[in-house]
Amino acid sequence: MPNAIIIDMPDVLTDEAENDREAAALVRQIVATAGVRVTEQAFNQADEFAIQSFAPHQFDAMIFKLVNRDTTLALRCISAFKKNFKPRVNLRKEAGDILNACRQRGWKIGIAGHLSEDQLAALERAKLLQMIHVKGLPRQMKIDLPDPRVIEFLVGLLGTSTGECLMLGTRCDNNVRPANILRMQAIQLQMGRYGKLQLPRDLQDVPDYEAPDVNALLNVIPTVV
Repeated sequence: MPNAIIIDMPDVLTDEAENDREAAALVRQIVATAGVRVTEQAFNQADEFAIQSFAPHQFDAMIFKLVNRDTTLALRCISAFKKNFKPRVNLRKEAGDILNACRQRGWKIGIAGHLSEDQLAALERAKLLQMIHVKGLPRQMKIDLPDPRVIEFLVGLLGTSTGECLMLGTRCDNNVRPANILRMQAIQLQMGRYGKLQLPRDLQDVPDYEAPDVNALLNVIPTVV
């Protein structure tokens, strides 16, 4: 029986739709400024490539595709993108409901990844931060998902074992697969770009539980055994 859950925050506790739109527009602008003509077809193909190639950083992958894998040009464009892209923290209105549903199961809650000051502040303003036992990875830790060591580290901080911990996220590659490697159960929320578009490569990308939306997720959480 699980006693803890690790949540990958993007598109689970947050809604990334606005950030994705702004990032896509910025990619178009930067690549065009670099002298590469971006047709609608080329952009759509790059967008699909970024998801289906299981690239850890989707917009970096889009840029490489759009500049025809010209490494020097890609690195220059990626640098410009990282300098200018300022994502906002848009907490889902149901974020508290998700955390409360986990708490009602008696689960300790950990957040995967490195939380920014803006994310921590948003959770604090919403009075959600105190519900989270492990508030992301320490800044000095240089690895990130899908490296299974990230999950092992968080499981240790939660004071449990991989067999008694769940993984919740939207991505087959970053969430479901490392959980399966560690013989953990995984819940996939099929929302956001990855949740809707990323297809499993093999059985290790298949979650134990699926939820097409937040309402379904809130119904799934009480059924996990």
